[in-house]
Amino acid sequence: MKIRRSFFLCLALGFLLAAAIYGGLFFLQLGVPTKQWAWLHEIVETKLKIARAITKPKLLVIAGSSALYGISAEEIERATGVPAVNFGTNASLGTAMILHLTRQVCRPGDTVLLAFEYEQYLTGNLSGEASDEMLISYLLGHDPEYVRSLSFRMQFKLALLTPGDRLWSGLRAVFQTPKQDAASAEFIRTMLAEINAHGDQIGAVESKRPAQSATRSAVCFVPAYGFPPSLPGFPAIAEFCAWAKVNRVRVLATFPNICHRSEYDTPVAQQMPAQFRALYAPLGVPVLGDLAEAMIPEEQMFDTYYHPLRAAALERTRRLLVHLAPHLQKPPGDAR
Repeated sequence: MKIRRSFFLCLALGFLLAAAIYGGLFFLQLGVPTKQWAWLHEIVETKLKIARAITKPKLLVIAGSSALYGISAEEIERATGVPAVNFGTNASLGTAMILHLTRQVCRPGDTVLLAFEYEQYLTGNLSGEASDEMLISYLLGHDPEYVRSLSFRMQFKLALLTPGDRLWSGLRAVFQTPKQDAASAEFIRTMLAEINAHGDQIGAVESKRPAQSATRSAVCFVPAYGFPPSLPGFPAIAEFCAWAKVNRVRVLATFPNICHRSEYDTPVAQQMPAQFRALYAPLGVPVLGDLAEAMIPEEQMFDTYYHPLRAAALERTRRLLVHLAPHLQKPPGDAR
C-alpha cells in the first residue's frame, strides 16, 4: 500500500498544532498562583519583606530549610550587632532560584553566607526529578518575569516538565481565583507564627519533636563519600559569586548542619571538607568552620537530618560565630 506524502504533512501539522495549543495554555496560566504550594510563597514573601526593611549593611544566611531551622540570625545579630536575616526557604527551589531571590534583596556592603544543603550541589534546576514540582509551581505562579527571562530552551524544558495537574489547576485559576480551605489557611498561619522577625524557624522544640522519623538519621551521600565529579548545582553559585563581586557584596560559605553518623568519620569521608574548600577557593570565597562543627547528635535533631532542634541550632550558631564574627567586623573587600 502506497502512503501518500500528504499523510506525513498532516502528521507534522498536527504535531505543530498540538504543540502550539500546549504552549498557549502554558503561557496563559503563567503568573497565576494555585493553592498547593501557597505556603512556600508565604515563606518567601516573609523573608523578602524582612530583608527589604533593613537599610544598613546586613548579613543574609542563604540555603534551604537547613538554614531555616539550623542557623539563628537572631543570635548572630545579638552577638555581632550586624543586622542578620535567615533567608533559608526550601531546598527544592534549587540554587539558581534561591540566589535569584537573594539578588533582589542584596545591597552593596551586604554579606551573604552560603550554607546550602549538599543535595543543592548535586542537582541543577529542572533536572526532571520529583522535587522539581515545587520549583515549577513557584515559578509559574509567582515569578512569571523570571520564566520569561529564561532562554527558549529552558522555557521549553519547563513546559515539558510541568505536571499535568499543575497545568490544569493553573488554567482553572485563570478563570476562578482559588480559595484556601480552612485547614490550609491554619497551616500557613501556624507556620508563619513560628518564623521570628529575623526569619528563623523557632518552632522546632522538644515537645513537638516527632517520635519517629525515617529521614532524621538517614545517610547523606556527600559527607559520607565525597563530591562526585559533576556538580550541576554549582554553576549558579559561581555565577552569583561573580555578580556579588561586581556589586560589592561579600560572599562566605559554610558546611550545612547535619545529623552526625559514623559513616562521616571514615577516612574516605574525612577527605570531603578539603573538596568543599576547593570548590570555593577559585571564587575567592572563604569557607568558615569545619564539618565536625556542623554535625549534631541525632537526639538533638527535629524531623530530618538537616533540621536541628532550636536549642541545637543556637549552639551550632555559636560555633559558627567564632569564624563569622571577624569577617563581619571588616567591610566587604577588606582582605586584612
